[in-house]
Amino acid sequence: MKYQSLALFILRVSLGWFFFYAGFSKFAGFSAKGYLLNLKGPFAGMFLPLAGNMLVDQLVIWGLTLIGLCLILGVLIRFASFWGIVMMVLFYLSAYPPEHAFLVDDHIIYIAAFLVLMVSNAGHFYGLDKTLEKKLPKYKKLMG
Repeated sequence: MKYQSLALFILRVSLGWFFFYAGFSKFAGFSAKGYLLNLKGPFAGMFLPLAGNMLVDQLVIWGLTLIGLCLILGVLIRFASFWGIVMMVLFYLSAYPPEHAFLVDDHIIYIAAFLVLMVSNAGHFYGLDKTLEKKLPKYKKLMG
């Protein structure tokens, strides 16, 4: 169990850093407009109206940053993983079909990693979820 805990910790923190950095680096000036205007897949029409929408840009920036921060700290893991999955499904559909893979690309791998974190109580291993559950009984009920 010790090695499983360590593996979950490494997965959680490395995925967290990846997301945190991806979001934080976008604060300098990011717009999804160029990406969205160049989509060509079958779902492109669903995403085209979002091009140039400042709310979408902020949701991407803050979503990536906060999901990453939650994973790094080991807090709200199930909640953050759920929203990470939602983001990755949207990113996957926007670029469907994958250019360099047969149906499985990096977004699907991220979804799988989030699922592992979600069902394994990954915030209990060197994270704040376990501590918060002990100190705040309502936190445990909230996080299921």
